[in-house]
Amino acid sequence: MTRIYSIVFFFCISFASLSAQSSQDARDRSVELELVEEDGNFHLEWTSDPDAPEYRVYQKERNDTSWGDPIAILPGDATRFDDVELFPGTAKEFGVFKYEFDLIVKTVEVPAGADFVLEFADMFNIGLCCDFGFGFYRLSGCGEELAYGDDFGGSDITEFTVCDNGTATETLTLTIKQDMFPQSTSYVLREVATDSVYLTSGEPGTLIAQNPAYGYIYAGNRLPPVHDRGGIILLIEESVRLPIAPEIDRLQLDLVRDGWKTYIETAAMTESVTDIRSRIQALYQANPEINSLFIIGHVPVPYSGEIAPDTHFENHEGAWAADVYYGELDGNWTDTLVSNTSAQFEYNHNLPGDGKFDQDSIPTAVELAVGRVDFFDMPAFEESEIELLQKYFQKNHLYRNAFYDIPRRALVDDNFGNTFAAPAASAWRNFSTMFGAENVTMIDYFSTLSNTSGYLWSYGCGSGSHISAEGIGSTQDFANFELNTIFTMLFGSQFGDWDNTNNFLRAPLASGLTLTNVWAGSPPWTFHHMSLGAPIGTSVLATQNSRSNGGVYLDNGPQLVHVALMGDPSLRMHMAIAPVSAFAQMEEESVRINWNPAGGLNIEGYNIYRSIDQFGDYELVNDTPVNGTTYLDTPPSTGIYYYLIRTVVLETSASGTYLNLSPGTPTSAEFIVGTSLPDFSQQINIKPNPANEAFYLNFAFVPQNFNLEIYNVQGQKVYADQVNAAGNQVKVSLPSDWSTGIFYVKIWNEEWSAVKKLMVE
Repeated sequence: MTRIYSIVFFFCISFASLSAQSSQDARDRSVELELVEEDGNFHLEWTSDPDAPEYRVYQKERNDTSWGDPIAILPGDATRFDDVELFPGTAKEFGVFKYEFDLIVKTVEVPAGADFVLEFADMFNIGLCCDFGFGFYRLSGCGEELAYGDDFGGSDITEFTVCDNGTATETLTLTIKQDMFPQSTSYVLREVATDSVYLTSGEPGTLIAQNPAYGYIYAGNRLPPVHDRGGIILLIEESVRLPIAPEIDRLQLDLVRDGWKTYIETAAMTESVTDIRSRIQALYQANPEINSLFIIGHVPVPYSGEIAPDTHFENHEGAWAADVYYGELDGNWTDTLVSNTSAQFEYNHNLPGDGKFDQDSIPTAVELAVGRVDFFDMPAFEESEIELLQKYFQKNHLYRNAFYDIPRRALVDDNFGNTFAAPAASAWRNFSTMFGAENVTMIDYFSTLSNTSGYLWSYGCGSGSHISAEGIGSTQDFANFELNTIFTMLFGSQFGDWDNTNNFLRAPLASGLTLTNVWAGSPPWTFHHMSLGAPIGTSVLATQNSRSNGGVYLDNGPQLVHVALMGDPSLRMHMAIAPVSAFAQMEEESVRINWNPAGGLNIEGYNIYRSIDQFGDYELVNDTPVNGTTYLDTPPSTGIYYYLIRTVVLETSASGTYLNLSPGTPTSAEFIVGTSLPDFSQQINIKPNPANEAFYLNFAFVPQNFNLEIYNVQGQKVYADQVNAAGNQVKVSLPSDWSTGIFYVKIWNEEWSAVKKLMVE
């Protein structure tokens, strides 16, 4: 069962022979699900398909690893499922199939004692395994296995003699587990003596079975807010750590404000990937709340496998970039078996002992959702690697704080259709759950995204190279244009193996507003959980763990090692507006927190979180969202306390509703048990306000000696002084480098205290 290779420029050849076998296109390969509420009742809807034979509806809990039996089987003209029961605070996950990942089973009666030959062929030399799923075929009869094949490449021929148990005929059973590209495979079972055909799939290019066609949705009704996102490691290449230190500090604070606990590690370009993984393993074992890894800069790239997920066995089979190695923490990765130097580029060569691993597929369940932002060796862009990183983290910060008003809609630019397992189905299946099918448009990628107000999500696919995708554009286009899309998916030959000069998969992150990108089509990606607030890292794990999650999203075996996210794995789709500013101070035996109201719609109140560490674990201190803009907290003991005030918003998507949290607006206060000071704030005013170079504190009394501190809206102390006032007016000069914004002036001595808001222009 030897894989036979020939030169196959897969994306560049004509697919007329395949497309003629089925009217399906990428959209037909999807069931575009959305949740609809009518008068308090819920139902699922989807786009009609006149060719659908039936619809099988499955339901499960979020963490179940099996769908079980269908809860309904509907006729092919159905466009909705009504029996959806969602109580407030709950969610259910649904799968709806037109065609399933069923085993193909054929039985045939053949003459006993006769000689037969079974021949399997694949017109693109990709067999049934292992680049588009881990499929196989098995012929059994007479109580034994007569033939078996999976990774057979171009053809597989088995000759055998049927047993003779005294009956005229024997029953043979052919079982096939298809891969994602079944129309390239054909088979024939023939009797040798008569040349009679007993089983056949038909001519090459004929479907041996319909391609799976399906959709998933995580449907919810007022899901509760997620207060704690877990832990995330920021793994930073050491040569960029210092130049982007301000950006990393801001990112760390942004992550804390969004419910994450952060851990910072650095790695040198000369360090081995095994040593880096060992440090990640140790950090994870000591801090089991860690669930994500954000690689920043050109941290050494793991390589693994003898694979060609883009089907270019002639020049691209070998080890591919495999960041998943850093997220899969307890599997066995070896470097003793693969010996292949056929690839065009040396970095894909894989030999025993060369530091590149043998594994084609991910060994065990992936623990950490890994994402990477890496602008090393991108000369198509005028900016340096450091400047591109700074630019990325600036737009990351602005996005997290709801600065961008990108329309909630999606764009699809599909230049493949039903070929190559209909890669754009990753777009249609997911986008409907986010925005509804009516808000997904098939239109040109670059011209649209560079000349409109934008699309929150986008997808493009076409024949590719390391630096381009036909019908989409090139890396140079990303350098020349600023595209208005946040999350994108791109697919085509070569560039899914992303660790090379000017790579097209990395390029979008250096351009426009884009913050994430994946190579979606081989395999399909699972993003529907993001519609109810999950970070994109959840999608990474759902896609990579197709074996350990029971095959609930892609039932064709484990994923290959190349599946990767370019971008920040902690990003979410819906960013609510935070309160503009907040301030905390002691009041009697408590801490009074005040904040300015947030902008935006559907605000249900505010949550207050407290910690003894600015970057540490925050706990929710209020029972229900606070409707006003003030809260009185009683900390447990003397100390400095840090607070985050987060807007609670009822968010709506095509998958239902959930309570979304804004980033937290920070503030802090020192609390001393048994100490309280009268509040003199009403006896003091500030003029002018807004101020420019200076302002005056005007007292209704002579304050004499007092302490003066000024805090910015992040709760950071930016000015401090001790003042001895002879009269009731005190002038305060502002530092020349201050920017426009809101500040809080805290004034106190042993007998009184006050807080005043200051605007600086």
